[in-house]
Amino acid sequence: MMQVKNLDLKKLRTEAIPVIDHVANQFGLHKILEEVLGKGRHIAALEILVKNVMMTRTALYRIEEWASSFDPLLVSGGQVNDDLLARALDRLYAADRASLQTRCVLAAVKAFGVDTSTIHNDSTSVSLDGTYAAQNLKAVQLKRGHSKDHRPDLKQLVYSLSIAADEAIPVHFKVYDGNRTDDTTHQETWLTLRGLLGKSDFLYVADCKLCTEENMTAIDRNQGRFITIVPQSRKETKVFADAVLKSEVRWQPLWRKRSRRDSDGDDCFEIAVGLWQLREGYAIHWYRSTEKMRRDAENRDERINETMEKLSALSAPGRRGPKSEKALLKAAQQIVHKYGADNWIVPAVTIEEIETYRQLKRGRASSNVTYRKVVKKRALLTWAIDEAAIAGSKSTDGIFPLTTNTDLPPLDVLQHYKYQPRIEKRFAFLKSVTAVAPVFLKKNQRIEALMFVYFLATLLAALVERALRRAMAAANVKAIHTLPEERPTSTPTWEQVTRLFSNLARYELRDGKQIVRVFADPTSLPQQQVLLLLGISDAVFK
Repeated sequence: MMQVKNLDLKKLRTEAIPVIDHVANQFGLHKILEEVLGKGRHIAALEILVKNVMMTRTALYRIEEWASSFDPLLVSGGQVNDDLLARALDRLYAADRASLQTRCVLAAVKAFGVDTSTIHNDSTSVSLDGTYAAQNLKAVQLKRGHSKDHRPDLKQLVYSLSIAADEAIPVHFKVYDGNRTDDTTHQETWLTLRGLLGKSDFLYVADCKLCTEENMTAIDRNQGRFITIVPQSRKETKVFADAVLKSEVRWQPLWRKRSRRDSDGDDCFEIAVGLWQLREGYAIHWYRSTEKMRRDAENRDERINETMEKLSALSAPGRRGPKSEKALLKAAQQIVHKYGADNWIVPAVTIEEIETYRQLKRGRASSNVTYRKVVKKRALLTWAIDEAAIAGSKSTDGIFPLTTNTDLPPLDVLQHYKYQPRIEKRFAFLKSVTAVAPVFLKKNQRIEALMFVYFLATLLAALVERALRRAMAAANVKAIHTLPEERPTSTPTWEQVTRLFSNLARYELRDGKQIVRVFADPTSLPQQQVLLLLGISDAVFK
Protein backbone atom coordinates (compact mmCIF):
# COMPACT_ATOMS: atom_id res chain seq x y z
CA MET A 1 0.00 0.00 0.00
CA MET A 2 1.41 3.41 -1.03
CA GLN A 3 2.06 5.82 1.86
CA VAL A 4 0.45 9.27 1.54
CA LYS A 5 2.57 12.23 2.57
CA ASN A 6 1.33 14.53 5.31
CA LEU A 7 1.04 17.91 3.63
CA ASP A 8 0.29 21.18 5.40
CA LEU A 9 -1.65 24.09 3.85
CA LYS A 10 -0.78 27.49 5.26
CA LYS A 11 -2.98 30.52 4.57
CA LEU A 12 -1.26 33.91 4.35
CA ARG A 13 -3.63 36.87 4.16
CA THR A 14 -2.88 39.72 1.78
CA GLU A 15 -6.12 41.72 1.73
CA ALA A 16 -5.57 45.44 0.99
CA ILE A 17 -1.99 45.73 2.30
CA PRO A 18 -0.46 45.88 -1.23
CA VAL A 19 -2.65 48.93 -1.89
CA ILE A 20 -1.30 50.61 1.27
CA ASP A 21 2.28 49.77 0.31
CA HIS A 22 1.79 51.12 -3.21
CA VAL A 23 0.64 54.53 -1.97
CA ALA A 24 3.21 54.70 0.85
CA ASN A 25 6.03 53.89 -1.59
CA GLN A 26 4.94 56.66 -3.94
CA PHE A 27 6.04 59.32 -1.48
CA GLY A 28 8.73 57.28 0.29
CA LEU A 29 7.19 56.87 3.72
CA HIS A 30 9.57 54.09 4.81
CA LYS A 31 12.65 56.10 3.88
CA ILE A 32 11.35 59.20 5.68
CA LEU A 33 10.71 57.17 8.85
CA GLU A 34 14.24 55.76 8.75
CA GLU A 35 15.82 59.16 8.18
CA VAL A 36 14.02 60.75 11.12
CA LEU A 37 13.73 57.82 13.55
CA GLY A 38 16.82 55.84 12.57
CA LYS A 39 16.97 52.28 11.32
CA GLY A 40 15.77 49.47 13.53
CA ARG A 41 12.94 47.11 14.33
CA HIS A 42 10.80 49.97 15.61
CA ILE A 43 10.30 51.20 12.02
CA ALA A 44 8.75 47.86 11.01
CA ALA A 45 6.64 47.91 14.18
CA LEU A 46 5.27 51.39 13.39
CA GLU A 47 4.47 50.38 9.81
CA ILE A 48 2.59 47.32 11.06
CA LEU A 49 0.72 49.52 13.52
CA VAL A 50 -0.29 51.94 10.73
CA LYS A 51 -1.57 49.06 8.61
CA ASN A 52 -3.50 47.61 11.53
CA VAL A 53 -5.11 50.99 12.24
CA MET A 54 -6.19 51.28 8.61
CA MET A 55 -7.63 47.80 8.30
CA THR A 56 -9.08 46.71 11.61
CA ARG A 57 -9.58 47.67 15.24
CA THR A 58 -7.10 45.76 17.37
CA ALA A 59 -5.52 46.43 20.76
CA LEU A 60 -1.72 46.49 20.89
CA TYR A 61 -1.52 43.15 22.70
CA ARG A 62 -3.42 41.47 19.82
CA ILE A 63 -1.45 42.92 16.91
CA GLU A 64 1.13 40.10 17.10
CA GLU A 65 -1.62 37.55 16.45
CA TRP A 66 -3.09 39.76 13.70
CA ALA A 67 0.25 40.23 11.92
CA SER A 68 1.13 36.53 12.09
CA SER A 69 -1.83 35.69 9.85
CA PHE A 70 -0.50 37.84 6.96
CA ASP A 71 2.13 37.20 4.37
CA PRO A 72 5.40 38.08 6.20
CA LEU A 73 6.60 40.01 3.17
CA LEU A 74 3.70 42.43 3.62
CA VAL A 75 4.15 43.06 7.36
CA SER A 76 7.96 43.26 7.57
CA GLY A 77 8.36 39.65 8.61
CA GLY A 78 5.46 39.80 11.04
CA GLN A 79 7.85 39.64 14.01
CA VAL A 80 6.16 42.06 16.38
CA ASN A 81 4.76 42.01 19.90
CA ASP A 82 3.21 44.49 22.28
CA ASP A 83 6.56 45.22 23.96
CA LEU A 84 8.14 46.14 20.62
CA LEU A 85 5.13 48.26 19.68
CA ALA A 86 5.30 50.10 23.00
CA ARG A 87 9.02 50.78 22.54
CA ALA A 88 8.33 51.96 18.99
CA LEU A 89 5.77 54.45 20.31
CA ASP A 90 8.31 55.63 22.88
CA ARG A 91 10.85 56.14 20.09
CA LEU A 92 8.28 58.04 18.04
CA TYR A 93 7.36 60.27 20.97
CA ALA A 94 11.02 61.12 21.66
CA ALA A 95 11.68 61.98 18.00
CA ASP A 96 11.13 65.32 16.26
CA ARG A 97 7.57 64.56 15.25
CA ALA A 98 6.96 68.05 13.89
CA SER A 99 9.79 67.59 11.40
CA LEU A 100 8.58 64.06 10.59
CA GLN A 101 5.06 65.32 9.94
CA THR A 102 6.35 68.12 7.70
CA ARG A 103 8.48 65.74 5.64
CA CYS A 104 5.66 63.21 5.22
CA VAL A 105 3.11 65.86 4.20
CA LEU A 106 5.41 67.70 1.78
CA ALA A 107 6.50 64.42 0.16
CA ALA A 108 2.86 63.34 -0.28
CA VAL A 109 1.82 66.77 -1.61
CA LYS A 110 4.65 66.71 -4.15
CA ALA A 111 4.22 63.09 -5.22
CA PHE A 112 0.46 63.35 -5.73
CA GLY A 113 0.26 66.99 -6.81
CA VAL A 114 -2.13 67.98 -4.00
CA ASP A 115 -3.57 71.49 -4.30
CA THR A 116 -2.94 73.37 -1.03
CA SER A 117 -4.47 76.72 -1.97
CA THR A 118 -7.39 76.14 0.44
CA ILE A 119 -7.03 74.59 3.88
CA HIS A 120 -9.89 73.62 6.21
CA ASN A 121 -9.41 73.21 9.96
CA ASP A 122 -11.51 71.71 12.72
CA SER A 123 -11.01 69.76 15.92
CA THR A 124 -12.63 66.88 17.74
CA SER A 125 -12.30 65.32 21.16
CA VAL A 126 -11.05 61.79 21.76
CA SER A 127 -12.40 60.34 24.99
CA LEU A 128 -10.34 57.85 26.98
CA ASP A 129 -11.33 55.41 29.70
CA GLY A 130 -9.29 55.34 32.88
CA THR A 131 -8.12 57.71 35.60
CA TYR A 132 -4.67 58.58 34.17
CA ALA A 133 -3.63 59.93 37.57
CA ALA A 134 0.14 59.94 36.92
CA GLN A 135 0.75 61.71 33.61
CA ASN A 136 3.99 62.86 32.04
CA LEU A 137 3.85 66.64 32.32
CA LYS A 138 5.75 67.10 29.04
CA ALA A 139 3.18 65.13 27.04
CA VAL A 140 -0.42 65.98 26.19
CA GLN A 141 -2.55 66.16 29.32
CA LEU A 142 -5.68 64.02 29.40
CA LYS A 143 -8.31 66.16 31.12
CA ARG A 144 -12.02 66.66 31.29
CA GLY A 145 -13.30 69.37 28.97
CA HIS A 146 -16.10 70.22 26.57
CA SER A 147 -16.63 66.75 25.15
CA LYS A 148 -17.78 66.64 21.53
CA ASP A 149 -18.49 62.95 22.14
CA HIS A 150 -20.98 64.01 24.85
CA ARG A 151 -18.94 62.12 27.45
CA PRO A 152 -18.13 64.69 30.16
CA ASP A 153 -17.50 61.79 32.55
CA LEU A 154 -14.33 60.77 30.67
CA LYS A 155 -10.96 62.40 30.27
CA GLN A 156 -10.06 63.43 26.75
CA LEU A 157 -7.59 65.03 24.41
CA VAL A 158 -8.32 67.52 21.63
CA TYR A 159 -7.35 66.44 18.10
CA SER A 160 -6.96 69.33 15.63
CA LEU A 161 -6.82 68.45 11.94
CA SER A 162 -6.25 70.52 8.80
CA ILE A 163 -7.09 69.20 5.34
CA ALA A 164 -6.53 70.48 1.83
CA ALA A 165 -9.67 71.13 -0.21
CA ASP A 166 -8.38 68.57 -2.70
CA GLU A 167 -10.16 65.32 -1.78
CA ALA A 168 -9.71 66.26 1.91
CA ILE A 169 -6.03 65.29 2.13
CA PRO A 170 -4.71 65.81 5.72
CA VAL A 171 -1.81 68.27 5.81
CA HIS A 172 -1.42 68.97 9.51
CA PHE A 173 -2.53 67.76 12.92
CA LYS A 174 -1.77 68.40 16.55
CA VAL A 175 -3.12 67.10 19.83
CA TYR A 176 -3.87 69.43 22.73
CA ASP A 177 -4.75 69.04 26.37
CA GLY A 178 -8.32 67.90 26.95
CA ASN A 179 -9.48 71.26 28.31
CA ARG A 180 -8.03 73.35 25.46
CA THR A 181 -10.59 75.49 23.61
CA ASP A 182 -10.63 75.84 19.83
CA ASP A 183 -10.35 79.63 19.78
CA THR A 184 -6.85 79.39 21.29
CA THR A 185 -5.45 77.02 18.64
CA HIS A 186 -6.12 78.82 15.34
CA GLN A 187 -3.19 81.24 15.38
CA GLU A 188 -0.72 78.47 16.16
CA THR A 189 -2.24 76.25 13.47
CA TRP A 190 -2.18 79.02 10.84
CA LEU A 191 1.46 79.91 11.57
CA THR A 192 2.44 76.23 11.37
CA LEU A 193 0.64 75.84 8.04
CA ARG A 194 2.37 78.96 6.72
CA GLY A 195 5.75 77.49 7.59
CA LEU A 196 4.86 74.05 6.23
CA LEU A 197 3.44 75.30 2.92
CA GLY A 198 5.96 78.12 2.53
CA LYS A 199 3.27 80.68 1.76
CA SER A 200 0.69 82.83 3.54
CA ASP A 201 -1.87 83.40 0.78
CA PHE A 202 -3.66 80.08 1.20
CA LEU A 203 -7.33 80.35 2.13
CA TYR A 204 -7.92 79.25 5.73
CA VAL A 205 -11.47 78.03 6.44
CA ALA A 206 -12.63 77.22 9.96
CA ASP A 207 -15.66 77.24 12.25
CA CYS A 208 -16.96 80.10 14.40
CA LYS A 209 -14.15 79.79 16.97
CA LEU A 210 -11.92 81.54 14.44
CA CYS A 211 -14.25 84.56 14.53
CA THR A 212 -12.52 86.50 17.29
CA GLU A 213 -10.85 89.87 16.85
CA GLU A 214 -7.50 88.48 17.97
CA ASN A 215 -7.55 85.49 15.60
CA MET A 216 -8.79 87.33 12.51
CA THR A 217 -6.45 90.29 13.03
CA ALA A 218 -3.42 88.01 13.47
CA ILE A 219 -4.09 86.24 10.18
CA ASP A 220 -4.97 89.44 8.31
CA ARG A 221 -1.83 91.28 9.45
CA ASN A 222 0.32 88.40 8.22
CA GLN A 223 -1.19 88.59 4.72
CA GLY A 224 -3.38 85.58 5.38
CA ARG A 225 -6.86 84.93 4.00
CA PHE A 226 -9.73 83.41 5.93
CA ILE A 227 -13.40 82.45 5.82
CA THR A 228 -15.38 81.67 8.94
CA ILE A 229 -18.94 81.65 10.20
CA VAL A 230 -20.09 84.45 12.50
CA PRO A 231 -21.37 83.10 15.86
CA GLN A 232 -24.80 84.08 17.17
CA SER A 233 -23.18 85.70 20.20
CA ARG A 234 -21.90 88.59 18.05
CA LYS A 235 -23.86 91.85 18.17
CA GLU A 236 -23.97 91.96 14.35
CA THR A 237 -26.27 88.91 14.26
CA LYS A 238 -28.77 90.60 16.60
CA VAL A 239 -28.78 93.77 14.48
CA PHE A 240 -29.38 91.76 11.32
CA ALA A 241 -32.13 89.66 12.94
CA ASP A 242 -33.95 92.86 13.94
CA ALA A 243 -33.66 94.15 10.37
CA VAL A 244 -35.09 90.88 9.01
CA LEU A 245 -37.98 90.98 11.48
CA LYS A 246 -38.79 94.53 10.33
CA SER A 247 -38.66 93.40 6.66
CA GLU A 248 -35.76 95.76 5.99
CA VAL A 249 -33.63 93.12 4.23
CA ARG A 250 -33.96 92.34 0.54
CA TRP A 251 -32.90 88.93 -0.75
CA GLN A 252 -31.80 87.86 -4.21
CA PRO A 253 -31.17 84.36 -5.65
CA LEU A 254 -27.56 83.17 -5.58
CA TRP A 255 -27.20 79.41 -6.10
CA ARG A 256 -29.23 76.24 -6.59
CA LYS A 257 -27.82 72.80 -5.85
CA ARG A 258 -29.09 69.29 -5.37
CA SER A 259 -30.24 68.70 -1.81
CA ARG A 260 -28.37 66.00 0.10
CA ARG A 261 -31.31 65.35 2.41
CA ASP A 262 -34.03 65.36 -0.22
CA SER A 263 -33.05 63.40 -3.32
CA ASP A 264 -35.93 64.88 -5.30
CA GLY A 265 -35.41 68.50 -4.27
CA ASP A 266 -32.91 71.35 -4.54
CA ASP A 267 -31.33 73.53 -1.93
CA CYS A 268 -31.78 77.16 -3.01
CA PHE A 269 -29.49 79.82 -1.58
CA GLU A 270 -30.24 83.55 -1.43
CA ILE A 271 -28.00 86.42 -0.37
CA ALA A 272 -28.92 89.63 1.45
CA VAL A 273 -28.45 92.72 -0.69
CA GLY A 274 -26.29 95.48 0.76
CA LEU A 275 -23.01 96.06 2.56
CA TRP A 276 -22.67 94.33 5.91
CA GLN A 277 -19.55 94.35 8.09
CA LEU A 278 -18.17 93.13 11.38
CA ARG A 279 -17.03 95.80 13.79
CA GLU A 280 -13.46 94.82 12.83
CA GLY A 281 -14.22 95.89 9.26
CA TYR A 282 -14.41 92.46 7.59
CA ALA A 283 -17.23 91.81 5.15
CA ILE A 284 -20.24 89.72 6.17
CA HIS A 285 -22.24 87.77 3.60
CA TRP A 286 -25.70 86.80 4.81
CA TYR A 287 -27.09 83.65 3.19
CA ARG A 288 -30.49 81.97 3.38
CA SER A 289 -30.91 78.30 2.53
CA THR A 290 -34.24 76.57 1.88
CA GLU A 291 -32.91 73.28 3.24
CA LYS A 292 -31.61 74.92 6.40
CA MET A 293 -34.94 76.75 6.70
CA ARG A 294 -36.79 73.43 6.82
CA ARG A 295 -34.24 71.98 9.20
CA ASP A 296 -34.44 74.95 11.58
CA ALA A 297 -38.25 74.80 11.67
CA GLU A 298 -38.26 71.05 12.36
CA ASN A 299 -35.62 71.44 15.05
CA ARG A 300 -37.53 74.24 16.79
CA ASP A 301 -40.83 72.31 16.75
CA GLU A 302 -39.10 69.22 18.11
CA ARG A 303 -37.43 71.14 20.94
CA ILE A 304 -40.67 72.88 21.92
CA ASN A 305 -42.62 69.59 21.93
CA GLU A 306 -39.97 67.76 23.95
CA THR A 307 -39.83 70.62 26.45
CA MET A 308 -43.62 70.63 26.94
CA GLU A 309 -43.64 66.85 27.38
CA LYS A 310 -41.06 67.09 30.15
CA LEU A 311 -42.87 69.99 31.80
CA SER A 312 -46.13 68.05 31.69
CA ALA A 313 -44.46 65.11 33.39
CA LEU A 314 -43.01 67.45 36.01
CA SER A 315 -46.45 68.93 36.75
CA ALA A 316 -48.38 65.65 36.70
CA PRO A 317 -50.53 64.89 39.80
CA GLY A 318 -48.92 62.54 42.28
CA ARG A 319 -45.50 63.08 40.79
CA ARG A 320 -42.28 62.63 42.68
CA GLY A 321 -39.83 65.49 42.67
CA PRO A 322 -39.67 69.12 43.78
CA LYS A 323 -42.69 70.38 45.72
CA SER A 324 -41.82 73.88 46.86
CA GLU A 325 -42.39 76.92 44.65
CA LYS A 326 -38.67 77.72 44.34
CA ALA A 327 -37.57 74.12 43.66
CA LEU A 328 -40.33 73.51 41.11
CA LEU A 329 -39.53 76.68 39.16
CA LYS A 330 -35.82 75.84 39.16
CA ALA A 331 -36.50 72.33 37.83
CA ALA A 332 -38.74 73.72 35.07
CA GLN A 333 -36.14 76.29 34.04
CA GLN A 334 -33.51 73.56 33.86
CA ILE A 335 -35.73 71.55 31.50
CA VAL A 336 -36.38 74.57 29.28
CA HIS A 337 -32.67 75.35 29.13
CA LYS A 338 -31.68 71.73 28.48
CA TYR A 339 -33.80 71.61 25.31
CA GLY A 340 -32.81 75.11 24.20
CA ALA A 341 -36.33 76.50 24.39
CA ASP A 342 -35.50 79.49 26.62
CA ASN A 343 -36.66 81.98 23.99
CA TRP A 344 -40.02 80.33 23.35
CA ILE A 345 -41.33 78.85 26.60
CA VAL A 346 -41.70 80.79 29.85
CA PRO A 347 -42.38 78.61 32.93
CA ALA A 348 -44.14 79.97 35.99
CA VAL A 349 -45.37 78.64 39.32
CA THR A 350 -48.68 79.57 40.93
CA ILE A 351 -49.80 78.78 44.44
CA GLU A 352 -53.14 77.03 44.85
CA GLU A 353 -54.89 77.13 48.21
CA ILE A 354 -56.82 73.98 49.11
CA GLU A 355 -59.35 74.35 51.95
CA THR A 356 -60.34 71.40 54.09
CA TYR A 357 -62.31 71.13 57.38
CA ARG A 358 -61.46 68.92 60.32
CA GLN A 359 -63.33 68.16 63.52
CA LEU A 360 -61.87 69.65 66.66
CA LYS A 361 -62.72 66.48 68.59
CA ARG A 362 -62.96 62.83 67.69
CA GLY A 363 -66.30 61.21 67.19
CA ARG A 364 -69.16 60.86 64.79
CA ALA A 365 -70.24 63.87 62.77
CA SER A 366 -73.35 65.62 64.05
CA SER A 367 -74.96 69.03 64.17
CA ASN A 368 -73.16 69.78 67.44
CA VAL A 369 -69.63 69.01 66.14
CA THR A 370 -67.27 71.97 65.75
CA TYR A 371 -64.97 72.12 62.73
CA ARG A 372 -61.82 74.13 61.97
CA LYS A 373 -60.68 75.22 58.52
CA VAL A 374 -57.29 73.95 57.26
CA VAL A 375 -55.69 75.69 54.30
CA LYS A 376 -52.94 73.88 52.40
CA LYS A 377 -50.84 75.50 49.72
CA ARG A 378 -49.73 73.58 46.62
CA ALA A 379 -47.30 74.79 43.95
CA LEU A 380 -48.66 74.38 40.42
CA LEU A 381 -46.42 74.57 37.36
CA THR A 382 -47.65 76.46 34.32
CA TRP A 383 -45.95 77.74 31.22
CA ALA A 384 -46.67 80.12 28.39
CA ILE A 385 -45.67 79.95 24.71
CA ASP A 386 -44.14 83.20 23.51
CA GLU A 387 -45.68 83.43 20.05
CA ALA A 388 -43.88 86.70 19.30
CA ALA A 389 -40.51 85.08 20.01
CA ILE A 390 -41.41 82.09 17.82
CA ALA A 391 -42.38 84.45 15.00
CA GLY A 392 -39.04 86.22 15.42
CA SER A 393 -37.20 82.90 15.22
CA LYS A 394 -39.16 81.89 12.12
CA SER A 395 -38.10 85.10 10.39
CA THR A 396 -34.43 84.06 10.68
CA ASP A 397 -34.87 80.39 9.73
CA GLY A 398 -32.28 79.24 7.19
CA ILE A 399 -30.06 82.30 7.64
CA PHE A 400 -26.33 82.06 8.39
CA PRO A 401 -23.49 84.63 8.07
CA LEU A 402 -19.97 84.11 6.72
CA THR A 403 -17.19 86.65 7.14
CA THR A 404 -13.96 86.96 5.18
CA ASN A 405 -11.10 89.34 4.59
CA THR A 406 -10.91 88.37 0.92
CA ASP A 407 -12.51 90.00 -2.11
CA LEU A 408 -13.98 86.70 -3.27
CA PRO A 409 -17.53 86.85 -4.71
CA PRO A 410 -20.26 85.75 -2.27
CA LEU A 411 -20.88 82.52 -4.22
CA ASP A 412 -17.20 81.53 -3.99
CA VAL A 413 -17.16 82.26 -0.26
CA LEU A 414 -20.22 80.04 0.23
CA GLN A 415 -18.87 77.18 -1.89
CA HIS A 416 -15.55 77.22 -0.06
CA TYR A 417 -17.31 76.99 3.29
CA LYS A 418 -19.65 74.23 2.11
CA TYR A 419 -16.57 71.99 1.80
CA GLN A 420 -16.01 72.23 5.59
CA PRO A 421 -18.11 69.13 6.46
CA ARG A 422 -15.62 67.00 4.51
CA ILE A 423 -13.30 67.23 7.49
CA GLU A 424 -15.93 65.40 9.55
CA LYS A 425 -15.46 62.44 7.20
CA ARG A 426 -11.81 62.30 8.26
CA PHE A 427 -12.86 62.42 11.90
CA ALA A 428 -15.37 59.63 11.22
CA PHE A 429 -12.56 57.47 9.85
CA LEU A 430 -10.40 58.35 12.84
CA LYS A 431 -12.96 57.67 15.55
CA SER A 432 -15.51 55.13 14.35
CA VAL A 433 -13.90 52.99 11.68
CA THR A 434 -10.52 52.65 13.38
CA ALA A 435 -11.91 53.03 16.91
CA VAL A 436 -9.51 55.42 18.59
CA ALA A 437 -11.49 55.06 21.82
CA PRO A 438 -10.90 53.08 23.89
CA VAL A 439 -7.09 53.40 23.72
CA PHE A 440 -5.36 50.51 25.45
CA LEU A 441 -2.38 52.51 26.69
CA LYS A 442 -1.48 53.77 30.15
CA LYS A 443 1.20 56.37 29.39
CA ASN A 444 0.03 59.67 27.94
CA GLN A 445 3.25 60.07 25.93
CA ARG A 446 2.49 56.81 24.12
CA ILE A 447 -1.06 58.01 23.50
CA GLU A 448 0.34 61.20 21.97
CA ALA A 449 2.61 59.10 19.72
CA LEU A 450 -0.33 56.86 18.79
CA MET A 451 -2.23 59.93 17.56
CA PHE A 452 0.62 60.50 15.11
CA VAL A 453 0.17 56.94 13.87
CA TYR A 454 -3.52 57.65 13.33
CA PHE A 455 -2.61 60.77 11.35
CA LEU A 456 -0.38 58.70 9.06
CA ALA A 457 -3.19 56.15 8.65
CA THR A 458 -5.67 58.92 7.81
CA LEU A 459 -3.22 60.45 5.33
CA LEU A 460 -2.66 57.13 3.53
CA ALA A 461 -6.39 56.36 3.40
CA ALA A 462 -7.11 59.81 1.95
CA LEU A 463 -4.38 59.41 -0.67
CA VAL A 464 -5.84 56.07 -1.79
CA GLU A 465 -9.26 57.68 -2.22
CA ARG A 466 -7.81 60.64 -4.12
CA ALA A 467 -5.70 58.48 -6.42
CA LEU A 468 -8.66 56.22 -7.18
CA ARG A 469 -11.09 59.06 -7.88
CA ARG A 470 -8.59 60.99 -10.02
CA ALA A 471 -7.87 57.85 -12.04
CA MET A 472 -11.61 57.34 -12.57
CA ALA A 473 -11.95 60.91 -13.84
CA ALA A 474 -8.95 60.52 -16.17
CA ALA A 475 -10.30 57.24 -17.57
CA ASN A 476 -13.86 58.64 -17.81
CA VAL A 477 -15.12 55.93 -15.45
CA LYS A 478 -18.37 57.09 -13.89
CA ALA A 479 -18.59 54.44 -11.16
CA ILE A 480 -16.85 51.33 -9.87
CA HIS A 481 -18.35 48.39 -7.98
CA THR A 482 -16.82 48.73 -4.52
CA LEU A 483 -20.02 48.79 -2.46
CA PRO A 484 -21.42 45.60 -0.88
CA GLU A 485 -23.05 43.20 -3.36
CA GLU A 486 -20.85 44.84 -6.02
CA ARG A 487 -23.09 47.88 -6.23
CA PRO A 488 -21.57 50.87 -8.06
CA THR A 489 -20.39 54.15 -6.53
CA SER A 490 -18.88 57.28 -8.04
CA THR A 491 -17.01 58.16 -4.84
CA PRO A 492 -15.14 55.08 -3.59
CA THR A 493 -13.77 55.27 -0.04
CA TRP A 494 -10.93 53.54 1.75
CA GLU A 495 -13.42 51.55 3.83
CA GLN A 496 -14.94 50.18 0.62
CA VAL A 497 -11.51 49.25 -0.73
CA THR A 498 -10.66 47.46 2.53
CA ARG A 499 -13.88 45.45 2.38
CA LEU A 500 -13.42 44.70 -1.34
CA PHE A 501 -10.00 43.09 -0.82
CA SER A 502 -10.77 41.44 2.52
CA ASN A 503 -11.11 37.95 0.99
CA LEU A 504 -7.71 37.75 -0.71
CA ALA A 505 -4.99 35.46 0.56
CA ARG A 506 -1.98 33.43 -0.65
CA TYR A 507 -1.54 29.74 0.18
CA GLU A 508 1.58 27.62 0.66
CA LEU A 509 1.35 23.84 0.41
CA ARG A 510 4.22 22.48 2.49
CA ASP A 511 5.85 19.12 3.01
CA GLY A 512 7.53 19.80 6.30
CA LYS A 513 9.67 22.87 5.71
CA GLN A 514 9.68 22.46 1.95
CA ILE A 515 7.17 24.46 -0.11
CA VAL A 516 5.50 22.15 -2.61
CA ARG A 517 3.21 24.64 -4.26
CA VAL A 518 2.11 28.28 -3.95
CA PHE A 519 -1.24 29.60 -5.17
CA ALA A 520 -3.54 32.55 -4.41
CA ASP A 521 -7.17 33.54 -4.47
CA PRO A 522 -8.15 34.88 -7.88
CA THR A 523 -8.97 38.59 -8.08
CA SER A 524 -12.53 39.53 -9.00
CA LEU A 525 -13.48 41.98 -11.75
CA PRO A 526 -14.08 44.89 -9.30
CA GLN A 527 -10.74 44.16 -7.63
CA GLN A 528 -8.99 44.09 -11.01
CA GLN A 529 -10.62 47.39 -11.95
CA VAL A 530 -9.39 49.08 -8.75
CA LEU A 531 -5.87 47.71 -9.24
CA LEU A 532 -5.83 48.86 -12.86
CA LEU A 533 -6.93 52.37 -11.90
CA LEU A 534 -4.29 52.59 -9.17
CA GLY A 535 -1.57 51.19 -11.42
CA ILE A 536 -0.96 48.10 -9.26
CA SER A 537 -0.13 44.74 -10.83
CA ASP A 538 -2.24 41.86 -9.53
CA ALA A 539 1.00 39.86 -9.38
CA VAL A 540 1.57 41.26 -5.86
CA PHE A 541 -1.33 39.11 -4.68
CA LYS A 542 0.15 35.88 -6.07
